[in-house]
Amino acid sequence: MSSTNKTEYLMLNQWLGSDRPQRIDFVDDNRIIDDAIKIHFSDTSKHLSNEQRDKLNQPYVMVSYSGSGESSKVIDLGIQPNFVIVFMKDAPPTEDDGSGNILLNQCFTAKSNGTSGGALISGSSLTVYYSQTAQNGVRYNLNKTNGQYCIVAFK
Repeated sequence: MSSTNKTEYLMLNQWLGSDRPQRIDFVDDNRIIDDAIKIHFSDTSKHLSNEQRDKLNQPYVMVSYSGSGESSKVIDLGIQPNFVIVFMKDAPPTEDDGSGNILLNQCFTAKSNGTSGGALISGSSLTVYYSQTAQNGVRYNLNKTNGQYCIVAFK
């Protein structure tokens, strides 16, 4: 026999001394509790997913690299970033090459699966560019031979 009384929210058995619990009462109560917990923990408006929790715990990664002098270099970031900042250490973001006509870009930002001209994000890879000749008055300088660079990649 089921209990005379039930709990307010989950309607679990709440036996009186005169009630005679049966095994099925316990089985039903366990199912009710398990279903309620499953619904609660599956509600992403109340609980973070593992991916969301990971972003909060480690919102960015930093990577450094040494330039090779090649026209492009691919760097694995280990994450799929939404936004990246790349810059040459100990150098201003831009500078005149001395001729007064060419701007040397040494700092770039790029959005997920996009480019800013000097860098391109594709999945977890970042491609940086180095050009020895200017195009439209700009030279990219993110892979200069022995240049030291830093990347901040935001999840």
